[in-house]
Amino acid sequence: MRRTEVGTLALVIAALGAPFAPCAAQVQAIPPRHVAPSFDCAKARPGSIDQVICKDRELAILDRTMGLDYERAKLQTPPVEAANLLREQREFIANRNKCMKRREDRQACIAFAYESRIARLGEWIDRSAWMGE
Repeated sequence: MRRTEVGTLALVIAALGAPFAPCAAQVQAIPPRHVAPSFDCAKARPGSIDQVICKDRELAILDRTMGLDYERAKLQTPPVEAANLLREQREFIANRNKCMKRREDRQACIAFAYESRIARLGEWIDRSAWMGE
């Protein structure tokens, strides 16, 4: 992804509102060269969703952002709610992986899955996911 595309992505995310603000900050803060997702791309199997993420700068940024937010959410979540957070994370992964069947809009589907998950993790981080606020 070129630098202008990263700027455009940041503007789009910023325009979507507060739930995406952490993602916008990540897009602007990452150097323009290589961006690694939250996992080791050397271990990605050919044809896997991991490989698709590794080859796409935007998806790698979203994956890294989601990974950091998931770790923050785990720290904010009381033990009694931890199983629900883990269940949601597993559901996210299963739904994200369904995007591999969508050849024409695969990248957009994966990006949307990440953006939705990042927004939901924001609710876990601010505790509204389990406090009912």
